[in-house]
Amino acid sequence: MLTLDSGLSLFGVILAGGSGTRFWPLSRSQYPKQVLRLLGSESLLQATIERLLPRIPLAHLAVVSNAAQADVIRLDLFRKGWSDIRVWLEPLGRNTAAAVGLAAVLMDREKDAEIIAVFPADHYIGNQDGLLQALDRGAELAQAGYLVTFGITPTRPDTGYGYIKAGKAVESPGGGFHCDEFIEKPELSRAQAFLRDGGYYWNSGMFLFRRDVILDALARHLPDLYQALSLVAEGKQSLEEAYQKIPSISLDHGIMEKVDNVAVVSAILDWSDVGTWEAFYNLTDKDSRGNALVGRAEDLDSRNCLVFAQNRLVATIGLEDVIVVDTVDASLVCHRDRVQDVKNLVERLNRQNLAESVHHPTVERPWGRYTVVDAGPGFQVKQLEVKPGQRLSLQLHEHRAEHWVVVQGQARITIGKEIREVATNESVFVPLRTAHRLENPGPGLLRIIEVQTGAYLGEDDIVRLADDFWRVSANDDTEPK
Repeated sequence: MLTLDSGLSLFGVILAGGSGTRFWPLSRSQYPKQVLRLLGSESLLQATIERLLPRIPLAHLAVVSNAAQADVIRLDLFRKGWSDIRVWLEPLGRNTAAAVGLAAVLMDREKDAEIIAVFPADHYIGNQDGLLQALDRGAELAQAGYLVTFGITPTRPDTGYGYIKAGKAVESPGGGFHCDEFIEKPELSRAQAFLRDGGYYWNSGMFLFRRDVILDALARHLPDLYQALSLVAEGKQSLEEAYQKIPSISLDHGIMEKVDNVAVVSAILDWSDVGTWEAFYNLTDKDSRGNALVGRAEDLDSRNCLVFAQNRLVATIGLEDVIVVDTVDASLVCHRDRVQDVKNLVERLNRQNLAESVHHPTVERPWGRYTVVDAGPGFQVKQLEVKPGQRLSLQLHEHRAEHWVVVQGQARITIGKEIREVATNESVFVPLRTAHRLENPGPGLLRIIEVQTGAYLGEDDIVRLADDFWRVSANDDTEPK
């Protein structure tokens, strides 16, 4: 297996359970920020894993996410062929202390996992060599018993990040500092003073520690969380029961601010946590007027704006310091100094149970994709695109029937015990509570128009009988098709 230059081995834990509400409308609760391709051809999650592979092999990586996002996270890993990476699912969001604690107890049998390295899935790091060097230095400190965090030298008085005040140097070949104080997101004047005084770092949210050290810290400072997760590891309690009992608290507040063995490794990473549209703007190329124009965006005389056009043409005139994000079914327009409030807007959408906060009209699947074309009382119309050689799960529905019309390609369709070939311009009817499967046996794309009718049309009305992918359990009504 791969090891650090020091000979120490790492087990990587990637935190991928957030919904990225401040990146709405591109990010939705069922299509979160970490699977978005914001900064290139890879998703943020994929890029996080790629940058760790020189030090941590796939078999020693795990992704911690939540049950509601299981399908989209697994699909993101599936596209890269990363079947060796474990996916550990939380039934409820309980912040980073619970996610890290869950990983620590579940890796109990990982004999080579001397040190846990924790990385959020939604960071940008432009300096790969700097990351590897910081990992090497941090691993030395972690092996010595420190809880290690990476501190980023601030380049501006940013009020969107937490800060770390560094203390005296740690006596270690790898360098580093003792941590004097963790500081919440400061006011602008205080952030300016941090830059002027020096000795302060942005809190990156990346950590390294020995498994026994973090478990001991959890037992001392978050005993309820530790006890509940220990019972899960011992098979004496379900994860669902445990998460009903444990507190929702960050690793910083729950552990790092309470212990005296925190070490800070100064890292030069060209780093951003990509937390808001403002952060995306700062990472994007600008024109001569300071505008970042992405997609089919055209501008006349605007300054210092971000215009993100996902599909259709978006034209702007005479704006200044404005964010414009346009998707198929929702658009956002806000001033750049209000990007933190996008989260509050999404909370309002959630209270109204609006679909635009949950998913996009087009949903990716391992076999292809579907797009919701229209919907109303008792009906829903979708366009299904099935890739060559792929097929959906063998399934049935308790509450809806389906009408399928082939508009491109030729389908192989199973209904009950009958298998038939259905050509373009032909249609079939799938009755309620009848096992069925759609398959594309041809070399080209198969396109189907599906009309659903019934009293309930939710994606959880699926009893899956067989599947070619990771959704293998029968009577599984928790994942979409």
